[in-house]
Amino acid sequence: VTETLLNARAPSTRRLYALKWRLFRLWCDEHSQDPVHCPVGTVLEFLQSCFSRGLSPSTLKVYVAAVAANHEPVLGASLGRHLLVSRFLRGVRRLRPSSRPRLPSWDLSVVLEGLLEAPFEPMESASEKFLTLKSALLLALASLRRVGDLQALSIAPTCLEFSPGMSKAILHPRPGYVPKVPRIAGCPIILQAYCPPPHESAEQGRLHLLCPVRALRTYVHRSSSWRNSSALFVCFVRSQASPLGNRTHSTRGIASSIALARGVPIEDICAVAGWSSPHTFIRFYDLDLDPTPGSQVLRGL
Repeated sequence: VTETLLNARAPSTRRLYALKWRLFRLWCDEHSQDPVHCPVGTVLEFLQSCFSRGLSPSTLKVYVAAVAANHEPVLGASLGRHLLVSRFLRGVRRLRPSSRPRLPSWDLSVVLEGLLEAPFEPMESASEKFLTLKSALLLALASLRRVGDLQALSIAPTCLEFSPGMSKAILHPRPGYVPKVPRIAGCPIILQAYCPPPHESAEQGRLHLLCPVRALRTYVHRSSSWRNSSALFVCFVRSQASPLGNRTHSTRGIASSIALARGVPIEDICAVAGWSSPHTFIRFYDLDLDPTPGSQVLRGL
C-alpha cells in the first residue's frame, strides 16, 4: 500500500521533495527540532531563513509541499493548508514578486539557419549528438509541449506512428503517464510534415531540412543501432549546465509567441501546449515579438 501511495507522485517530484525534506531535517537537527512534529512556527522560521538567503517564492512553495508531505497534520489538516503558512507565502510573493524576461533570450531564426547546415546536416551522416539535438529541438518547437511530456514519449509501435508518405507523425505518451494538466491526458502530439516533397524550388527543398517528421524518422531509424531503451530520446552524455540565461521553457515561450504573432488563435495554442487557460500563457510565456515602427522603416531600405 505504501509503495502504491508513493507512486502517486512522479519520480522527479519524489526526488525533488526528498532533497528539500533532507535540507529541512538538517536545519531541524541544527536547531534541536523534530522535523515531523515541530510546530508551525518552526517551519515558518525555516522558510524565513530560506527567504533571507534569496530563494524565490516558487522555491519556497516547493519546500512547503515537501515538508507538508512528511510532517504530521496540524489541527487535522495538511501543514501546507495552515493559515499562517498560506499567509507567509502570500507575503513573500509581495516582497519578492516574480519576474521574467519580456524578450527572447535567443534568436530562433539564427538557430534554424544553423540547423540547415553542418554539423546538423546531412542528418544521415551527422553524429549522434547533433542528430539528437536537432530532432529534440524541432519536436519541442513544433509540439509546444513540456519537457515532461517529451520525456514520456516512446518508440513502441502503439506510441509512435508515421503516416504513409511521411506526411505526419503521431506520438502518444507511454501508458500510465500523467501530464501536469490532466485535460491533455491521452491527447497525442501530431506533427505535420514541413515543405514535403515534391519540391517546386530549391528553397522548398532547403526548408524541408527543418521538417520535424523527417528529423524524427531519421533519428528513430539511426538510433535503433545503439539505443537500449524504449524512450524516444536517449541520453548518451552526462547532464550539462544550460547556457547562461537560457532555460528549457524558453523554447515553449518563443514557439508559442511566434504562433500567436502569426495569427494562430490563443485558444488553439493553449490546447496544443497543454495550458489550462490563456492567463498561464500571457503571464509566464508570452514574449514581445511585435516589430517597432523604426524596424519596419529600416526593413524597407
